[in-house]
Amino acid sequence: MKEKLNLKLDKRPVKMRQFWRRLWRLIAPTHKQIIYLFILIAAYEIFKFVGPYLLKKIIDLITDFKPEHIKNILFFIFLILIFDLVVAIIDYFADKESFKILAEVERYLSVNAQEKMVRLGLAYHERENTGNKIFKIRRGIDKIIELLMNSFFEVGPTVIQVILTAIIMFFVDWRFGLIFSLFAPLFAWLTAKLNLEISPLRKFRHDRYEEAAGKMAQTIININTVKSFVHEEREIKEYGAIEQKTKRVALFEHFKMLKFNFSRIMVITLGRISIILFGVYLAWQGSITVGSLVFIITISEKALISLFRISRLYDRIMDSSEAIDLLYKLNREAPDIVNPEQGLKVKGLKGAVEFKQVDFIYRHSKVKALDRVSFKINAGGFTALVGPSGGGKTTVARLIYRHYDPASGAVLLDGKNLTEYDLYGFRKFMAIVPQEVEIFDSSAKDNIAYARPDASFREITAAAKIANAAEFIEKLAQGYNTLVGERGIKLSGGQRQRLGIARAVLANPKILIFDEATSNLDSYSEKLIQEALSKISRGRTVIVIAHRLSTIQQADKIIVLENGQVAEQGSHHELAKINGGLYKKLLNLQRLGDIK
Repeated sequence: MKEKLNLKLDKRPVKMRQFWRRLWRLIAPTHKQIIYLFILIAAYEIFKFVGPYLLKKIIDLITDFKPEHIKNILFFIFLILIFDLVVAIIDYFADKESFKILAEVERYLSVNAQEKMVRLGLAYHERENTGNKIFKIRRGIDKIIELLMNSFFEVGPTVIQVILTAIIMFFVDWRFGLIFSLFAPLFAWLTAKLNLEISPLRKFRHDRYEEAAGKMAQTIININTVKSFVHEEREIKEYGAIEQKTKRVALFEHFKMLKFNFSRIMVITLGRISIILFGVYLAWQGSITVGSLVFIITISEKALISLFRISRLYDRIMDSSEAIDLLYKLNREAPDIVNPEQGLKVKGLKGAVEFKQVDFIYRHSKVKALDRVSFKINAGGFTALVGPSGGGKTTVARLIYRHYDPASGAVLLDGKNLTEYDLYGFRKFMAIVPQEVEIFDSSAKDNIAYARPDASFREITAAAKIANAAEFIEKLAQGYNTLVGERGIKLSGGQRQRLGIARAVLANPKILIFDEATSNLDSYSEKLIQEALSKISRGRTVIVIAHRLSTIQQADKIIVLENGQVAEQGSHHELAKINGGLYKKLLNLQRLGDIK
């Protein structure tokens, strides 16, 4: 059957001790509450045995009835009522505590996952599928909540019940305890064997769940491209193929479980019959009373039936283990960029940047993005990075922001290695307008104010005017309060970029980076942005990455990058005079209209 499925399965078994240890770490803030809850659960289960025991006493008195027994029978009935009331009170507090724990765990895990996502470096987010990340978080949290509910209401009480039943049966007659102790481990062994066999199938199925979530997310994110190339049917077919494979594995896994369930039911049935037959035999011999027989049968029936129920829950717990393991690994994911514990606090930044023999290679690449790159950017100067696509310009910007660290060499900020600074401290003095501006599903005002949430409306509108964004914003249905849609889908590419520029202007940074920030603007808007650049450049370091050389001719320094190396550097006039130089070649091509 495995051959028919033709699947590559990970046959490594789930390590139960490791699984429970990881789960315990994930729910760390609720440890004391959980211990208190299980004390309540233990008390609840202990008191539940009192009722059947008192019933045994009543039956024994009735079978050997005497008029003077009436008082004792009524007293035992009254005690049953009292203990049932005690059990109900304990149950009330246990339920209350369990739901408080579940609510806190869901809140904590959700907030912790969000914090983890925003703390992880850009490198992690660029290599991991968005849909997969969301799936791991949501499914992991849901499975933990489900597992805790099962543990609080089913598994925990049943385990305590089974242990107490075995102890009581040994106390009544050691032979009852022996029978029970023979069948219970056999049942547990069958359950463990089942989960060992289906564990690879379960892992494969959860991988397909993750793949399907990633596929759907990518389709939705890129829906414009899907529709533009008329690939709706292709996307539906590819997603359907993943789900079909998941279905086949799930069915195979379920059918295997059904076979084991038959064996488990037979073990439970044999255990019940053995205890009943042996109990009847002892009662017939007069070794035990009828009340004791009823008591033994009652508690053993409950325990054995609960044992089967707990095995089904165990199956579900094992199914949850994959999702919980993924969430645990995500939670333990180490950031690529480590913020120093005693990092330098930035009080005043001049804005001088220097690269010293910097090498850098992306994880997915075999070729260096930067190869022994060295240059200086003066504080308060206007520096441009130009060169062919793939030359390393955007990588330079990412290293300045410390989204990545060099493989070797150093990036200096005001003469000190960037790794010495408090990560969040120096970034507050920087702003970037990337090629693809990221827009939140919020209002135009909120998107600009993201740089400074405490900014006044007057400051927001002033930034919008400098960025040449005010004109189109004021024409929107609700002006600055207009919702711009997820990823700014209601705006044009140029409008999104101008919104990003306004955001950067509002930040009032000491170092301002423009990564192809005017690439989607028309000539008129570009002219206005260039004028705005000259205004906002005063007193700050401006770094412009550009393909349009006409936009950077006023730069104090132009650094030309090619194949990850500095090919040339100097002013526009200096570089334009170098015969055979790369900058002059690019300049001539743009003048001829070969490239833009």
